[in-house]
This record gives sequence, structure tokens and C-alpha cells, in this order.
Amino acid sequence: MAKRKDSKGRILKKGESQRDNDTYMYRWIDNRGIRKSIYAKSLDELRKKEDEISKEMMVGVSRTSMTLNEQIETYLNLKVKFAASTRENYWYYYKHSIKDSRVGQMKVIDLRKSDILRFYKVLSDKGLSPGTIKILHKIIHPALQLACDDNLIYKNPSEGCTKEYSDDMEKKYALTFEEEKEFLDRVLARRTMTRYYPLYAILFKTGLRISELIGLTWSDVDMEKREIDINHQVQYRKVDGKSHFYATDTKTEAGNRVIPMNDEVYKLFLEQRKEWFMMKKDLDFEVDGYRDFVFISHTSGKCLYPASIRKMMKTLSDMNETREIQIPNVSPHICRHTALTRLAEAGCDIKVLQYLFGHTDVRTTMRVYNHIDTERIKREMAKLEELNKTYAKLVSVNE
Repeated sequence: MAKRKDSKGRILKKGESQRDNDTYMYRWIDNRGIRKSIYAKSLDELRKKEDEISKEMMVGVSRTSMTLNEQIETYLNLKVKFAASTRENYWYYYKHSIKDSRVGQMKVIDLRKSDILRFYKVLSDKGLSPGTIKILHKIIHPALQLACDDNLIYKNPSEGCTKEYSDDMEKKYALTFEEEKEFLDRVLARRTMTRYYPLYAILFKTGLRISELIGLTWSDVDMEKREIDINHQVQYRKVDGKSHFYATDTKTEAGNRVIPMNDEVYKLFLEQRKEWFMMKKDLDFEVDGYRDFVFISHTSGKCLYPASIRKMMKTLSDMNETREIQIPNVSPHICRHTALTRLAEAGCDIKVLQYLFGHTDVRTTMRVYNHIDTERIKREMAKLEELNKTYAKLVSVNE
């Protein structure tokens, strides 16, 4: 029988009781008419929980036993406006980093902002990049917002949890002309990598995403019209417990685009065609109906693994001790960043850049377009100096 006073003589409120083991319990009927109970080790702790429940009741929130994992799965299953590749990526990151975590198994109603912050901090300490943490946040935040909209919680605990994980934490840079040439010279300097020269040069000249490059087939490359049709991508990931290649739509709807080849890129594809004919090919290899891939492994005759491309790039970046010109670490994304920067420096129209690089939001393009570094400043100042010289000559002639 519930006591109206606890063992210390304190008067208990309606719904409160002290149990035989000296812990406390509070019972109430939620907004849906369902009887609920919570427990606490002390009366003070119990009443803090009661205050939270009162706030929830005032805004129409009904407590639920749903975990963050269940809430995320609900969100991902209900979300319609996802590109197929984005959906695959989100499921992958959820299963890889959230599902088995402590925070994933917590009840949504029990989550606090500190829990989310602690989760991101642990991941950061393990070496996950700010970019990866932001991807996880793009899964967690809208899933919890859905819980708010469903009146399961009255406040989104993940709000503002990525403020400390800014883009500045990730060094994003474009190679200078000299560094880009040095990188490609290193490809030619290594006998085992020479065959992959067109691949890396095309990355630098087109800015293709690595998944777009891997998925490129010869039917996508029109040598007569000199056009590259980007209409799908190929990724290599673990799906249903097994790693394999799979084809999806482009990252976004804007990713579907046709990229014109300039003379340099055209010659690189001609060179790649020659290399391709000399390589061993797995004639039965296909990925979800796609075959005759432009860039293949010379050992297997199948698609190149993204990890293999990155490993080769790391090997080339690590050659600094034996080379006069030093270069920073290079990744496929740095190649893409460099390509966009080159076009931006040449004065390419911002909307054209957005199209060529398949950006849905022009602000993504602008972050690179407005990228300022010492070399770019020097080049722009040199242009101004030439303009001033031309103006001075005109003035002297008129005088």
C-alpha cells in the first residue's frame, strides 16, 4: 500500500510512493490515457523527473519506450525524398556507427543533449572526421525532430550538437599548378602506376566524384561528341553483411549531368582507351547491369576498389623525401576540389560550375568558388598589375 509519507517523514504528493526497497515511484496517466510509471533512488530525483513529465504533459507529449535506433529506422523508412545512394549511405552509417552504440539503445525520452555531445566526442576521439560526424547528425537530428512532431518528446536534444565540428576542422585545399603537375609526374615515375596516369589526370581535370569515376562505362563516354554522361555511380560497401560493388543513381538529382571534354580530357580518354585494350578483362563482370567500365584493375579486370585508388594516392603523397617538390596528402576529394578551384580562378560562371560538379545547392559551389589562398591572391594581384600597366601605356600615348 502506498505511503502518504516516506520513511523520513516527508509528505508524498499524489502519485508518489516509497517502495519496500526504499526507492521511489511515480504513477500518472499520460495524454493518451495510458497509465505510466517512473522510478528513482531518491525523492529529489523523482521530483525532477516529475517536473519534466509536467512540462511534457503541458505541450501534449506522451512518453514512449521507443529507442533512438527504432526512431531512426522509422525516420529512414518513412523518408521519401532521398536519392537511392543517400538512403544507402544513411543506412550504412546508421548500422556502422549508431546501431550498436549506447546512445542508439537509449530511449528517446531519456536522451539529453549531453548524451549526443558525448557520443560525437567519443567518435571524434576514435578518429572519425568532422564530416563523418556531420553525416551521422543528418541522421540523428531529423529522426529526433520527427519524434518532436509526433509529440513523443517536446525538445530535440540534438539541436546545435555539431557547432564544434566546423568545416575549418577539416583541411580543405586545392593543389597549386606546381603541386598538381608534381603529383602526376610521380605517377609516371612509378612503373607500376603509369597505366593509371589517365585516371588521375581525368580526376584533376573533370572533378568527378570517385564513385562516378569508378562507375563510368564506355557507353557513357561519347568520343564523337566529346561528352561524358554522368547518370549513375558505383560504390563498394558492406550491404547485408557482405561487401560488394553496387550501382545507384547519382548522389543527387543534380548529379545527372553531361560534361563536355576539352582537348586535354579528350586526349586522356584516348590514352585510357589504349590502356584499356591492353588490360586483362573479366568479360562476365557487371554491376547491376552495367559493364565495360572505363577504369579497371589490371590484375582482376574488374572495377577498381576505392580503397585501392586512395592507397595509390597515399603512396604518391608519401614520396616527399625523395622529391624536390613537396606536396600535401592527396585524396580523390582534393582532386575534385582542385578541379573546381581551377575553373573558378579562370572566371567560370558560378552556375556553370554548379552544373558541372553536380551540386544541388549553389552554396556548396560558392564555398569553393570563394576559397582564398596565397597563390590565388598572387595571381589576382598580378592581373591587376598588368591592367595598371596597360592603363599607364594608354595614358602616356594620349599625352
